[in-house]
Amino acid sequence: MNRELEHLLRTEAPQVLGALVRRFGRFDIAEDAVQEALLAAGQTWPAEGIPENPRSWLIRVGYRRMVDLLRSDQARHRREQEVGAAELAMREPERRANPAPGTDDSLTLLLLCCHPALDATAQVALTLRAVGGLTTAEIARAHGTTEPTMGARISRAKQRLARASARFTPPTDADRAAASPP
Repeated sequence: MNRELEHLLRTEAPQVLGALVRRFGRFDIAEDAVQEALLAAGQTWPAEGIPENPRSWLIRVGYRRMVDLLRSDQARHRREQEVGAAELAMREPERRANPAPGTDDSLTLLLLCCHPALDATAQVALTLRAVGGLTTAEIARAHGTTEPTMGARISRAKQRLARASARFTPPTDADRAAASPP
C-alpha cells in the first residue's frame, strides 16, 4: 500500500468510526467493522482506484459489516440461551420428554398456543393446528381466508412465541398442588 493511500485511510478511520458508533452505539463492534472496511479498501483501491468519496465508501462497507457482526452476535446470544434452556430442562426430571404414564401433554400444548403474546386470532389458528390436528387449508376455510394467508399467520404466531421465549413446560406436581383448591 502506498503512503498516500495509507495516510488517507488513517485520516478517514476516526470519522468512519464516529459515524458507526453514532449510528449503532456499539464502540466495540464498530471498531471491528471499521478495521474490516479499511482492510477491504486496502485490497480494493490499489487495483480499482480510490473512489470519489472515500469516507462514504468506508462508511457503507463498515455499515454492512456492522450489520453482519450484530446479526452474528444476536444469533450467538440466541444459541447460548437455547443451550442454557436445554441444560436446565435436562436437570429438571419432571419436565423431561418422557412423562409419567397417564400424562397428557395436550393441555400444556393448549396453554402454549394461548400464550398472551399472541392475539386471539393467532391463538385460535395455532390451537386448531397444534392441538386440533387440522391442516392449514382446513383452518383457512374455517376462517374464510386463503391457505397462504393462514400459513403466514400460523408461522408468525410461532415466531412470536419464540420471541416471547414461550416454552413447552408441563406443570409440575407442585404447580398442580398450588392450583388445586384446598
